[in-house]
Amino acid sequence: MTNVTWKPKICENVPDISDRTLRWAAQLGIEALALPGRLADPGGKGYWTAETCQGVADRVRAYGLEVGIMMFNLSPLVVWGRPGRDKAIEHMIRSIQAAASAGYPVVEYNFYNHRAVEGYGTRPGRGGALYTDYDDMRMRSLPRLDTMPPEEELTEQQSWEHCRYFLAAVVPAADAAGVRLACHPNDPPPPTSRSAAQVLCNLEGMKKLVDLVPGTANGITLCQGSFCEWPGMDIVAAIHYFGSRDKIHHVHYRNPRGVFPNYVETFVDEGDTNMLRAMAAYRDVDYRFTLCSDHVPKLTDDLAFGLIGRAYNHGYIKAMIQAVNASRAAMAR
Repeated sequence: MTNVTWKPKICENVPDISDRTLRWAAQLGIEALALPGRLADPGGKGYWTAETCQGVADRVRAYGLEVGIMMFNLSPLVVWGRPGRDKAIEHMIRSIQAAASAGYPVVEYNFYNHRAVEGYGTRPGRGGALYTDYDDMRMRSLPRLDTMPPEEELTEQQSWEHCRYFLAAVVPAADAAGVRLACHPNDPPPPTSRSAAQVLCNLEGMKKLVDLVPGTANGITLCQGSFCEWPGMDIVAAIHYFGSRDKIHHVHYRNPRGVFPNYVETFVDEGDTNMLRAMAAYRDVDYRFTLCSDHVPKLTDDLAFGLIGRAYNHGYIKAMIQAVNASRAAMAR
């Protein structure tokens, strides 16, 4: 039976490790940080070293925090299957090993042929806050980018082969290092973006990913926002599917309104998802890695990169955790 006092590792995405950011996180009771890989690659070499990873870990530890997950910026040469991908994969393996030496449990990455950011816009929300929205009509008239390989090289079948090639190299290395990998879904989720296939834009794609190459390390970021932007999603069933297989290595606890091809990224209490049921599902599968807020609307008088809005989210997250634990405790009596 799941422990009544279940709790994931409370985490937040932050772009820097300045004193103000670290004080803010520590004072909110955040335990771990999700960080951009550039912090461990200050020289822009394309890989992390044991020394730079340890330096980041030491910096956040001074505030009672830890590195819960770090994002590796995967080269498009890997995603596109172009010459030079083997060296880029070696850089990621080297970075995974450096992360392991500093005690990082998870490395996150994206696998996009093209990210459909041109489909984003903004709209006013509650009290004048600014929400991000997505409308696929903004994408449909856009031509293929000249920087991408020829169209026949970025089909769905070829994209899966590129992904398999990549995972076949990095999953065994990550398993050997004791580091887990977390692949974020394609977000926004059009199946084709600027004429290139996007293979991680639905539930079937994410299921295929975790089965593509066997290994403990091969897993996902369960971005609730991305999942719930897919039509017909049963988020509780999805959490149980991946969680029962120990494939959820990071969570973005987010709540959009609407689904592809049109949706809005609202406050965590305004979207279409029953967030209490979702949190109970993480408890049911005994999820134990990092859980972040994500895509916070922009408050008019916010600080820095949304510190007030993120603080609001974390109060909500902690309340949800307490609520599902109280429910389990009542059932146990």
